[in-house]
Amino acid sequence: MSKLPQDIIVDILTYLPVKSLVRFKCVCKPWQLLISDPRFVKLHLKRAIEGNNINRQRLLVAAEPLYSSVDFEAASDGDGINAVMELPYPSAASRTESFAFASIRGSCDGLVCIRNGGDVHDMFLWNPSTRESKKLPKPSSSVQKHGFLTGLGYDSTIDDYKLVIACLTTANGSHQIMAPEVFTLKTNSWRRIQGIHSGITLEGGAGVFWNGALHWLGKQETGADHDVDVIFSLDVAQEKFMGFVPLPNHFCTAVLSISGNCLCIFGKLHPDESYFEAWITSEYGVKTSWRRRYAIPFDRLYMDYFSTEMCLTKKGVLMDHHGCPGTLQLYDPVEDATKLLRVKNNRDPMYDSAVYTESLVSLR
Repeated sequence: MSKLPQDIIVDILTYLPVKSLVRFKCVCKPWQLLISDPRFVKLHLKRAIEGNNINRQRLLVAAEPLYSSVDFEAASDGDGINAVMELPYPSAASRTESFAFASIRGSCDGLVCIRNGGDVHDMFLWNPSTRESKKLPKPSSSVQKHGFLTGLGYDSTIDDYKLVIACLTTANGSHQIMAPEVFTLKTNSWRRIQGIHSGITLEGGAGVFWNGALHWLGKQETGADHDVDVIFSLDVAQEKFMGFVPLPNHFCTAVLSISGNCLCIFGKLHPDESYFEAWITSEYGVKTSWRRRYAIPFDRLYMDYFSTEMCLTKKGVLMDHHGCPGTLQLYDPVEDATKLLRVKNNRDPMYDSAVYTESLVSLR
C-alpha cells in the first residue's frame, strides 16, 4: 500500500465500511490523521449516499438490550445470523437511566437523536457506527411530553447539524406549530425560530431529512368528508417552514422514509384496499415524479395498522411494525416470500426504530 499514490489510497478507503476504517486508524499515524480529516469524512459520506447506495444503510432499533443495528442487506441475502447486532450503551447516557421508553427523534448522515426515558428534554446525539455520543442541553421552551415534532438535519451553508423541536398543539387544542427551537451542534445551544399556523394537522414524531429540508406527514383540512394527506417541510438552512405537497394518492396509515437518495412513502391507499404500496420520488414538489415501486398483497404481510419504520432493500421491503412486537419482516416481491427477523427486547414491546447511514461524522 505504501507504493500506491496517495490519491488512490484515499479513493480505496472511502469505499470501506466504518468498522474497518476505525480499526485502520491504528495502522499508522498518517492513516489516523487521514481518516479523522473532515474532508475525508465528507467524501466517505458522499460515497455512502450517492447513487442510491443502500449497502451502508442500517436500521437502528431502540430495544432492550439497548440497541440493535440491523443490516437489512445481509438479511436480504439470507444472512440472518449477522443481520442483527447488539450495540454498546451510549456513553452520553447514564447506565442508571431507563431506556424502557427511549425514542428516536431524528436521523441524518449517520447521527441519530435519542430521547431518553419519559423526559422530553432529556436528549442526546449518537453516532452508532463510531459509538460517539453527546448529551444535549435542555431547550428553553416548555415542550409537552405528547404532541410535539422533532427533526435532525444538515445545513450545508454553514457546515453544521441542526435539531428542531416544537409543540404541535395550543392550550385550547388547536393545531399550530408553537415555540419552535433549533439546536446547532457547533454552538451547542438552542434558539427560537419563527413558528407558523399551518392549517395542517401534523402527525408529530421525527421528521425525515432529505434534500436540505425536514419532512413530516400531515393532513390538510378541506372541510370535505376526509382531509388530504400531505408532506409538510422545513428548510434547514433558512429555518423556515415551507408549504406542503399532496401525496400521490390518499394513503391510510402512511409512513415516510428514505432509501438511498430517494424519498419513500409506504402504506395502504384506502382502508378497504387489499394492497400495501411503496412509492418513491427523487424530485421533491413534482407530483408526477412519484412512482410506485411495489404493490404487495396485504395478506402477505404480518402487519397491524401501524408501522414504525420501513425501508427499501435491493430485493424488497423491510418493515418494523407494532403488529408483531420484536419482529422485523423482509418481503421479496419477486419470490413472493417473507422472512422474519427477531429482535430481542426484554422491556416494553413497543419500541422505536430509524434508518441511518454508516458514517464517520463526528459530534465534536
